[in-house]
Amino acid sequence: MKKTLSILFTLFSVTVFAQTAEEYLQSGLEKHNKEDYSGAIKDYTLAIKADKKSKTAYFNRGACELALKNLEAAMEDFNNAIEIDPNYPDPHYGRATVFATLERYKEALAPLDKAIELDPKFPNALNFRGQLRAQTGNKKGACEDFIKADKQGDLKAGIYLDKYCNTTPRPKESFILNWPEDEHWVTGNSQEDDQVKITELIHANESMDKWTEMGYMSSIKSARVLSVEKAMSIFYDQAKTEAPKAKLTLIEQSDSTAQYPWIIFTIEAPEFINDHNPESQLWYVVLGNQSLYANFIAVKEASFPKDKRQKWINFFKTGKVVSKP
Repeated sequence: MKKTLSILFTLFSVTVFAQTAEEYLQSGLEKHNKEDYSGAIKDYTLAIKADKKSKTAYFNRGACELALKNLEAAMEDFNNAIEIDPNYPDPHYGRATVFATLERYKEALAPLDKAIELDPKFPNALNFRGQLRAQTGNKKGACEDFIKADKQGDLKAGIYLDKYCNTTPRPKESFILNWPEDEHWVTGNSQEDDQVKITELIHANESMDKWTEMGYMSSIKSARVLSVEKAMSIFYDQAKTEAPKAKLTLIEQSDSTAQYPWIIFTIEAPEFINDHNPESQLWYVVLGNQSLYANFIAVKEASFPKDKRQKWINFFKTGKVVSKP
């Protein structure tokens, strides 16, 4: 009987041990996503103490140290993650980033080569290596990387192709959506830089401080998103940081044959952390060849009105991705 109890206790202890490490890791991820890097490092450290073989905790802690410019600590964590699992591509990419931050570009190439060898579709890796190759005088190799990244659908690749390579300029892509004239929509706010363009629309008789409906259009020019489903998940995760009770509902999406994949969903928030007023949004997200186009209509209600839902679904579907020389 004592032997049986001993075995059961050991199994129970291992289970609790694993759960505790996972809980610390999850807590660290939540802080990490909120850019609370110091708080995340503390949780990742606890996760490592609970499970010294947690390659993810080592890598994530290294990423936070890197964000805080603690380069030596970051490199140590990336090395530890690789020691645990040499075939884990992320810490190899992390080591390359440390070297690049130190402007040791030639040294950054070897770990980046390894990351791409382990995962040829590693997000941003081909573009990163292309920039390093361009920096170290290997223009041909740089352009090869940018072309490969472009074929993989990396939306940033075209920017570097135009910058570094003698390629035929690609047509400029945009998203056209004509808001109903009889509702008197006007631009309430507009911003644009090299990465993103955002336009917020309100009714002519309302203001950005007081509105009943708000339209939103954005072109994310350098997005690295492999699918509209992933984009939906990212936007929902962002919403939950400000409205933890927000609810996501998938309404409709394109089939696999669509030239420009799209998805329609709602994010409904009964309240926000810093605002007890509700807000619901109906989203229409389209993945173009050069940009991700994210659009929504917002109302100040806890759930998006059913009588308005089909109207806006039909409206968003009139939007078009167009290319011009």
